[in-house]
Amino acid sequence: MDNQIATRLSSITSWLVFIVFMVIFINMSFTPRVPTESLERKVLTNFHLVVGTLLFVFSFFRVYLWVYSPPQNTQRLLPDHEYTQMHILQFMLYVTFIAQGISGILAAWSDGLILFLPGADTVNHLLWTTSGYLHSVFGFFYIALILFIILFRIYHLVRYRVFSINIFA
Repeated sequence: MDNQIATRLSSITSWLVFIVFMVIFINMSFTPRVPTESLERKVLTNFHLVVGTLLFVFSFFRVYLWVYSPPQNTQRLLPDHEYTQMHILQFMLYVTFIAQGISGILAAWSDGLILFLPGADTVNHLLWTTSGYLHSVFGFFYIALILFIILFRIYHLVRYRVFSINIFA
């Protein structure tokens, strides 16, 4: 794959991750206020599963592109060590999305929301509890990572006069 094509695919994938992330973030902000046994809650839960799977797949593809064609520092005012620090945080954000996707799939499977074998009983309370808590932990972790990325971007603006708003690289 050509480097220019990889760069363009990386940019498109980053925008897709951002859009899907915003959709799922709005969904997860709205869903807890809906009554548990309502039909709307089930629709929102299924929507969360589908959009979360998309986020998982796009993040996995973005990490593949990142490893295949690592981003280069094009900001002449930003030192390489600052650029590397920022991209490590952004890479960890994608890895967190992947880990959250895996824990989400495990939580949905162990709760019986996803059936891989028809008629098989997959409800496992211990796995559901563990993977559900990990799903929440990764959620809080990516919120902290996004906050750090924003703070470092503000620092780069003040210290080096480099304006960049790309949180998702």
